[in-house]
Amino acid sequence: MYAMVVRFEDGPQDLEDGISHVQEEVIPIAESTPGVAGFWLVDRESGERLSVMVFEDESTAEALFGAVGERRAADPDRNRPSPVGSKRYEVYGIAGIAREGSTHGG
Repeated sequence: MYAMVVRFEDGPQDLEDGISHVQEEVIPIAESTPGVAGFWLVDRESGERLSVMVFEDESTAEALFGAVGERRAADPDRNRPSPVGSKRYEVYGIAGIAREGSTHGG
């Protein structure tokens, strides 16, 4: 099991476009891909966003990123800001979090 942390530094329009992309394209794919968990974080004052995704294994990550790539190819003109960095981490511990009643909008 490993985590991928992807960092973005966005201007105002890219920030909103990036959040929309995650909410409309990435989260639905993550929710339908077994073995994936994710958190998407934003500091609206600085324009920094973090995508924190946990994968059961490499094939799970490949499935998610492959499906996201297909969505990107289907709408190539949509603004999807590029990350400024990413890093892979080994997951050595995990605790549960209740998802009932959670919302994607904050």
